[in-house]
Amino acid sequence: MPKNFSSLYLHIPFCIKKCNYCGFYSLPYREERVKLFISAILKEIELTRNLPHLIKTIYIGGGTPSCLPVKYLEIILQTLLKNYKIDKDIEFTIEVNPGTITQEKINLFKSYGINRISIGAQSFLDSELKILGRIHNVKDIIKTAHIIKNSGIENISVDLIYGIPKQTLDNFKFSLKAATSLEIKHISIYELTIERGTPMEKNLKNGKINLLNDDAIEQMYLFASEFLDEKGFYKYEISNFARQNYESLHNIAYWQRMAYLGLGPAAFSYLNGWRFYNPGNISLYFKYLSKNKLPWIREYEIKGIEELKEKIILGLRMKQGITLDSLCLINFFEELEKLKLTRINGNKVSLTDKGMLLSNEIFAKVLLHIENCSVCKQV
Repeated sequence: MPKNFSSLYLHIPFCIKKCNYCGFYSLPYREERVKLFISAILKEIELTRNLPHLIKTIYIGGGTPSCLPVKYLEIILQTLLKNYKIDKDIEFTIEVNPGTITQEKINLFKSYGINRISIGAQSFLDSELKILGRIHNVKDIIKTAHIIKNSGIENISVDLIYGIPKQTLDNFKFSLKAATSLEIKHISIYELTIERGTPMEKNLKNGKINLLNDDAIEQMYLFASEFLDEKGFYKYEISNFARQNYESLHNIAYWQRMAYLGLGPAAFSYLNGWRFYNPGNISLYFKYLSKNKLPWIREYEIKGIEELKEKIILGLRMKQGITLDSLCLINFFEELEKLKLTRINGNKVSLTDKGMLLSNEIFAKVLLHIENCSVCKQV
């Protein structure tokens, strides 16, 4: 029997239009697909309701959850609250995209206890939104934020992307300033990555777009870190900045390796030391559940050296860093400290701003060191 879980993620895999850069599992909105999904997700909720839990965070992501009609959103929300034990101080988040939000939907969210909304803005320049293949414009972002704030939901997060083709530092500064002017509580900034099989990858190969160089990327990230700090947004994780007491508790649960349940196609779970995932195929997902079977595909158990890797990689994403007991690992990070990539205080290790910028390269070196370290292998 899995241990108690306190976080729940629900993946709604539908979009009006898939963005040029997106590598997440999503499908064009089709009424017949949505009906198939609704019947399957309700069954998955029914089959997991008796797992031991007290839910402290719920995150509904996608895809574009807000592209669903009110009638389907209400069925999902109603079923969630009816079947799971919910903590009275829950953080309840839903992702929304500008251009898919109405006052009716916001009223529905509030009536079912949603108290945090993440807006997929990505940029405050229409020219950049066009490159990304977004369906909305800047006016839609501002309108969406005002509807949410006027409804009384104040815990609002905005996503931004940097490293967009043709983007300049001044352009990114403009988006940061525009986002903070909305008086929101949280900002996430993500470096654009080119995912395999996306239109953006095709455009890159065909020479229709060019990626920014490393110096430009570095300038954007370091400027954002400094600017957002000045505006009262504390960087608590590589890509995430929050006003005091408005950190994403749900995402922190991931980085701290707490147990969570994932619902929906392509959703991951971490229960009882095992990572599971649901198939990233809505037909196969439905096939499992139509036979009253959970669609879990057991991936691997996290223990020993794999657990050590996860603790370090996920822990170092956080500004607070990690505590290490292994002298060989501390010695390893001391070499990175000489390059001003890490900070070390006794056995406490964290990444500097420059280290966070180069986190993927650092993580790769950490994993290689652990694989080749005889002491680490004895964990």
